[in-house]
Amino acid sequence: MESQSAGGQSPDDNSPPARLGRKFREARKAAGYTSHQALADAMNCDRSTVTKIESGKLAPSEKMLRLWCDLSHVDHELYEGLARLVRAAESSPVPLWFEDFAAAQRLAHTVRTWHPIIIPGPLQTPDYAQGAVRRDGPGRRTGSTSWLPPASTCSRSSDGRNIRSPLFAVVDEAALRRRVGSDEAMHHQLIHLAEMGQHRRIGIQVVPASRGCNAGHGGAFTIASLPDAPDVLLTEATIEDVTTDQSGALMQAHAIFDRVRLDALSRTESLEFIKELAEQWKPGQ
Repeated sequence: MESQSAGGQSPDDNSPPARLGRKFREARKAAGYTSHQALADAMNCDRSTVTKIESGKLAPSEKMLRLWCDLSHVDHELYEGLARLVRAAESSPVPLWFEDFAAAQRLAHTVRTWHPIIIPGPLQTPDYAQGAVRRDGPGRRTGSTSWLPPASTCSRSSDGRNIRSPLFAVVDEAALRRRVGSDEAMHHQLIHLAEMGQHRRIGIQVVPASRGCNAGHGGAFTIASLPDAPDVLLTEATIEDVTTDQSGALMQAHAIFDRVRLDALSRTESLEFIKELAEQWKPGQ
């Protein structure tokens, strides 16, 4: 997906704005509107509005979406989910590389994430997040907040209220032992992680080092499963993270997630393990 902003730059061919634009164009032509102007006249709007929507540069409003579907004789529900995804991405104040996934994560009914290196962003404390991310000037990103924008631009709830969708997180033991910030910050982070793992919408499992190398050691990734659109995959990289909804990549990601989860401790065992490690990070121990 790797989309550009819906507000002026041309989106990638697989981004939600581009996909919605193609569907709109096909529906318009099938309904007999041979030009943008013809449909614009029927909708009582400017031709540029039709052009921008079909090119993926403008997110249609709910009212415009319904009118467009009525005139094109297509079911509004077939496009509603994708249109919401486009509108959410357009209004999200996050970096371009993150736009599609940020929108997908907000609309997802389930989120699955695997992390061999670092604790996932939604489960981080502010001190841990500040240690994990360093801003080196506009547009630069070093480190990863694990599918969240930098700590300075987002808030983390201490009781899981910022987790809107059921979250299943599998982390490697190495992520719990890797120092990020001070011993005290690590101690508080692991205590926080154990507390979050008791939340009804959050499942946390740990893959212990004794399991050896596993299928997920190639890198971290997160899958957002949407109710009425394709799943979206975020794979993390050193320079720039990548999002995609390509079926081949998603099938592989789901398979890897299932395999690393099989190597993990149970939820109860994982939380006890995290608490034990938290005590090891306690200052003075």
